[in-house]
Amino acid sequence: MFAVKGILLQVLLAGITPLLFFLFLGRLGTEFQEMKKASSSVQIQRSLLLSCLITLCLCFLFSSVLLEMIYLNLSLVPVTLSILYGSYPIGILVSIISMLAFFVISDYWTEPAIFLGSGALLYPILLLFVKHFKKASLSSKKKIFSVIWFAYTIPCYGIVLWKYNLGRTEQIEFGLYSSLYISSSLLVLLAAIHLMEKILVYHSFASELEIRWKEYRHQLDMNEHLLNTVPVSVVAFDTDGNIVNANTRMLTQMKTKEISPSSPEEMIGKRIEAIIGVEHAMRVTERIQSASQTGEVTSEYLRVGVNTYFTTISPVKNPISGRVIGSSMVLQDITELETLRNELAHVERLGVVGQMAASITHEVRNPMAVVRGFLQLLREKSPGSLDHYYHIVMDELDRANSIINDFLSLAQNHASEKEEVHLHHIIKELTPLLLADANMRGQTIEVKLNEDIPSKFIDPKEIKQLILNLARNGMEAMGNKGTLIISTALDEGNVRLSISDSGPGISLETQNKLFEPFFTTKSEGTGLGLSLCQGIAERHHATIRIDSEEGIGTTFHVIFMNQ
Repeated sequence: MFAVKGILLQVLLAGITPLLFFLFLGRLGTEFQEMKKASSSVQIQRSLLLSCLITLCLCFLFSSVLLEMIYLNLSLVPVTLSILYGSYPIGILVSIISMLAFFVISDYWTEPAIFLGSGALLYPILLLFVKHFKKASLSSKKKIFSVIWFAYTIPCYGIVLWKYNLGRTEQIEFGLYSSLYISSSLLVLLAAIHLMEKILVYHSFASELEIRWKEYRHQLDMNEHLLNTVPVSVVAFDTDGNIVNANTRMLTQMKTKEISPSSPEEMIGKRIEAIIGVEHAMRVTERIQSASQTGEVTSEYLRVGVNTYFTTISPVKNPISGRVIGSSMVLQDITELETLRNELAHVERLGVVGQMAASITHEVRNPMAVVRGFLQLLREKSPGSLDHYYHIVMDELDRANSIINDFLSLAQNHASEKEEVHLHHIIKELTPLLLADANMRGQTIEVKLNEDIPSKFIDPKEIKQLILNLARNGMEAMGNKGTLIISTALDEGNVRLSISDSGPGISLETQNKLFEPFFTTKSEGTGLGLSLCQGIAERHHATIRIDSEEGIGTTFHVIFMNQ
């Protein structure tokens, strides 16, 4: 009875190796994953080493001797598992520790005990077969190990019968217990191999599942991020029309409704009425039902308050079965686009009106020239007392003709004939004309030119008209006295033309209207001069900036941008 208990104790101790391996693999795997210090293979090796060393210690701690010939110590089981399932360094390390423990702890040094208990012959054989063992199937692994085990243990115990002269009763007893010990050892090893295979398959499946789960979570996060960054509002519904998902952009539209959710999760379970209001929900609900039932895709405009949306409702299908499981609605805010479209239509209508006006003014100018010619003839034949009236009529005709010429220049969209010209050449050509005009008014002109500015591709005629208009506006604003300054400079690499006067200045309210057609502060002005200047500047990729202070003067800066 004692013999059976000793054998069973060793079987139980050796058999806990796979259980310890399973426990350590889960425990250490979780810790190493959190610490991000070990891969799956490293976790397996560490768990196997720890479980084998613990079982090895227990087997030696509770080892015993049966019939003074059979050494009951199944430390072979953990050592064998470490060799078969561990790396070469781990298998060699555990086998060396086992043999050292046998020679240090055990005092039963008979030949069978040395060969069978220490495993001195078994471990090298296992190391030779380990590569073939790992490639074989589970059933083949069991067969391979069974052959190795019987080929190793039976000769070891046969030595005992051959060396010791035992009686018949002792031979039967020895054969019975040794057969029980060998068979139970083999059974526990085969069971351990079977459990180790199942544990490794489970661990591999769990690792693969964890990788797939991380990939799924990553894709889910990416999809959610993409859904929340698209510049449209997206809402998903189930087959009953209840909201199951929405992006954050939809929150801005929900704020103006009866509910004001702080996150998309608060929309889940609500109806479409919560988003667009009851007055618009009937038609949208019909489209949602149609998408869920028939798979129809519909696109319509939706006006909610002052906003206009382009909505598309599509069915959502199960990617595996193809069955419709809900629907989705995409709302794109096109309010600004509609406004621009209306403004464009308005501009097109104004363009047509402008073309008509230009044609009309062109036709009006011809009869006006005829009228002025006949007035001159009538003036020559009329008494001198009527010259005053003729003078007034002809001045008004000239003024009307000037307005028509400016209007035609503003309305015509002709291409500029640009060439590489230095701005200073144009200013020097205009200086004598401006000096003569200034002398008649009692004014002075100063020209300050920066020699570092480069040549520009410009239309000389248009730039002359620009400078003349700005300079004469400045001289008219100064009255009979004052100084007009024309200067050039480099402004952050751009060429800047400045025309300054010492007039009364321009108020901020007036500055905002200066470039509007037909707006003028002069009693005899047409209000088209600055509009012409702005058009010329735009065609030359330039901007006009005004610096003015009431009571001090005004400066017009024309900045030619580098291209």
